[in-house]
Order: sequence, then C-alpha cells, then structure tokens
Amino acid sequence: MIRLAEYNVCTGCGACAYKCPKHCISMQENSIGIILPVIDNTVCIECHTCEKSCPILNPIELHKPFKAYAAWSNDVEERRTSASGGIATEIYKEALVQGYYIAGAVQNSDFSVTLELSNEEKQIFLFKNSKYVFSSAYKLFSQIKTALSLGNKIVVIGLPCQIAAVRKIFRDNELLLLIDVVCHGTTPLIYLQQHIRRIEKEKKEKAVRMSFRDPIAYTYTFTFTLYNQHGHIFYSMPDGKGDSYQEGYHRMISYRENCYHCIFAQKQRISDLTLSDYKGLGRMAPCDFNNLKVSSVLVNTEKGDEFLNELIKNKSITANERPVDEPINGDPQLRHPSLKSRRRIYFEKDINKMPLDYERTMYVVERLNNKWKYYDFIAKQEKRIINKIKKLFK
Repeated sequence: MIRLAEYNVCTGCGACAYKCPKHCISMQENSIGIILPVIDNTVCIECHTCEKSCPILNPIELHKPFKAYAAWSNDVEERRTSASGGIATEIYKEALVQGYYIAGAVQNSDFSVTLELSNEEKQIFLFKNSKYVFSSAYKLFSQIKTALSLGNKIVVIGLPCQIAAVRKIFRDNELLLLIDVVCHGTTPLIYLQQHIRRIEKEKKEKAVRMSFRDPIAYTYTFTFTLYNQHGHIFYSMPDGKGDSYQEGYHRMISYRENCYHCIFAQKQRISDLTLSDYKGLGRMAPCDFNNLKVSSVLVNTEKGDEFLNELIKNKSITANERPVDEPINGDPQLRHPSLKSRRRIYFEKDINKMPLDYERTMYVVERLNNKWKYYDFIAKQEKRIINKIKKLFK
C-alpha cells in the first residue's frame, strides 16, 4: 500500500509525481482548490519511489544559519522596484555572469504561478517581486535535470517546500545553489482568480496583469493592483483597506492546510541562503538605517557564504552584518508556521460549501468575526462594571 503525505502536511510540491517511474501520479485540485497528488492505482506498481522522494515523509537535514545581513541592491532602480532590498535580483545577475542558469517564479496570463529555468537576463524582470499564491515547481524538475546533465550550474530561488523538493530529487547536487524565500503560506489559485473576476465584473474591465506589491505605490504598502490591456490601473488597494484577497493572505486566513503545519518554518533552514523582508532590525544591535527596502539574508552554508561574498566584493549590494538571532527573533515565520486564528476556523467551515466561492466565504468570515468582536467588547465592559461594583463594597 502506497502512503503519500497526509492532506494536512502535503505541500503540493510534485516530487512524488515527478519521480514516479510509471507516471501514475497526477497533481489535481480538490474540491476547495488545494493541489494534491492523486494515484492511479490501476497503473501503480507499488515501488514506493514516490514515498522515498517526498521531503515530508523523509525529511532532509537542515542547516543552522551562521551569519545574518541587512542588505540591499546598490542599483537604486532595482531596489525601488523590488519587494524589499532587491537582493534576489542581484543574485540572479551575478549568477548569469558566473555562467549559471537561474530559476524563479513567473506569473502566467491566467494568474497562475510556475517556477521556470532560464539563462537570459530579461527573465529576471518576470522573477521579480512577491507572488502571494500557490506556485507550481513541477515542470521545473525536468528542466533542472536536463541542465544538470549538461554540466550547467543553477541558482534556484523558491519557497522552502520547493527547495526541499529540489534537494530531495537531486540529492544536494554541487551544481545547485539553493535559496529560499521566507514564506507565510500559499493561497490556492482559484481564490485569486475568483477575486479578480469579481473586480472585473464590478469595474467592467479585463485584467491582463497584476501586482501584489506594486512599486508604483511603494512595495512596502503591499498594494494590490490590476492593469487593463492598455497598461492602465483600474483597481488599486493597499493592504488593510478591505481587499478580500489581501485580507485572506496577510491575516493568514486562506492558506493551504499544510502551511499551518509547515516543518520548514523554523530557525534551521533548508537552503544555502534565506531571503526575507528584514523584521526586527535594530532590536539586538545599534542600526543607523530603517528596515524599509532592506532584505534579511541568512547564510546557511559555506556555498551560500561564498556566493554572497562575491556580491559584496563586486559592490552589487550593501551588506551590514547583524546578530544571527536578530532577524530570527524579529520574524515569527523563522520560528514557527502561521498560526490559525478565529477567522481561519470560520474560513475552514465555510469554504467547503459548494459551489466553491472565495468572495462569499470571506464575507461570511468578516461578518462572524465582527459579531464575536462585538461580543468580546460587551464581555469586557461587563467585567469592568463588575470590578467597579466589587470595589465599592470593599
């Protein structure tokens, strides 16, 4: 009997499907949009290759960070248009100079996101900036295999679970430089697509491009924008202003179930380098600059350290060494997975209703949450009154 990773921990990385010698595993959406592996038992020969390839069932040894930097690109425009400090962009540039292939996340015309391999500088633009939706690494695996067979070096920047899959499949190949981006969680694609369709209907426009952190409104405002075919923005909403997709993502409401049980959200890391927004900057040592447009870089292996030193030596980046525990203590995602809130529990109960409707579910979640916030307020007021009465009779 084949045993794949359980629903609550499966990341949808696709390593099992890629390694299956009979190609009897496919990655399919379930009833609430979660991508999971499905086995065709009429073809399966029970060789257990899929189980051995799973980085969840067979965890990989992690690395303890030994250096930390607050860093940013010295290219002003790259820094302005990047999610934080633009370090990923500079890594890609340096990699191409050194003869590497580069792999990163690209958003497609249907707003799905896939990891792709390239050796062209123009691809860096497509890899840039945050993409807050589930991304598929499945097609990347065969591209990596081909490139490695030709002796090519490769830099891969992806989510921790995707980096784990690459390490599991290719067994820490020396030609690979692996970099993970600190992740809060991933939201199923269908939620984003339904959200965009609702806005298109309201605005009577067709979206051909979107951004989760549009540089036009400063990336640190997390402004969600939609563009029409003429390149004009017809929808723009910063985080915290009521956009239902932003609320679902940034309040940790709408993620895949495995994101709340992520084994990679911890101090020890899966990659050579770890990148993120720098949270907690200045808490453990004096600092004469703020954390806006600054990346945290954790150095986890000697390979990662060597590559980063090239960026510093070439003056592509400014890197200030910081206490290793500072970014870790400042960022909950470097210590534990996203936590389930009351709103997440409401979401779980409602999203399973058919037909699947993300927008309606988020409306129900907010209505219930506001109701309980009111009850909490009344309970606090009652407690305050009772305490005042008790003091009167002392």
